[in-house]
Amino acid sequence: MTKQRSILITGASGGIGAGVVSYLRSLGYDKIACQYLTTETALRRIFDGDEFERCCFQADLTDEKQVATLHDRVSASIGPIQGLINLAGASTGAMSWKMSTEEFTKIVNANLLTTFLTCREFIPEMRRQASGRIINTSSVVAFAGTVGASHYCAAKAGIVGFTKALSLELAPFGITANALALGYFDCGLINHLTPGMQDDVKLKTPLRRFGKVEEVGGLVNYLLSDSGGFTTGQVHHTNGGFYL
Repeated sequence: MTKQRSILITGASGGIGAGVVSYLRSLGYDKIACQYLTTETALRRIFDGDEFERCCFQADLTDEKQVATLHDRVSASIGPIQGLINLAGASTGAMSWKMSTEEFTKIVNANLLTTFLTCREFIPEMRRQASGRIINTSSVVAFAGTVGASHYCAAKAGIVGFTKALSLELAPFGITANALALGYFDCGLINHLTPGMQDDVKLKTPLRRFGKVEEVGGLVNYLLSDSGGFTTGQVHHTNGGFYL
């Protein structure tokens, strides 16, 4: 039986994040720390009062001081982590030629900078343990593009390159690093699309449906497991055939 690792999940209060937390807990993972930015409602449905206070931490991951404080709080709660799952991210809608520098930078930071800072903060303890799993979150739009989200596409493409570099740097220490290039799921950012736009996405998806959060959870569990130990530097396209 695979030894279950101590893990940190960022963006854990989002639709996909909370779903992954619930899925892993259902498999018996009992050393999970969660980061959220502003809204903790979904996490309070998963953790009771004492558990929430012990396992869930508010932090702005674009602020390196807050990331360092998060590290201290997670270490005090569950000890050194063996798995880091970066699900934190955000997007807005704007055409590239109308987008302000501030908006572009904000979304790049919310996705790419947060991934870098959390990895940088937690990699040293993985190196000391000579083992670890890093799972970063990219998107189908990093490969297929989409109208009105050039900043998000750029950030998610950057995560792919960053993760591949990590996999090479960390392989000598027994640490794997992989990226999830997620398609359109039935929770999270999909709720920002109009019903008509959602129907259009389904028509462009060969499986004719949105993904389920359990399908992300299953892939995460595999990459955390002993069975996933020979998988590193890979981009896992989970998109129902939207991008081939």
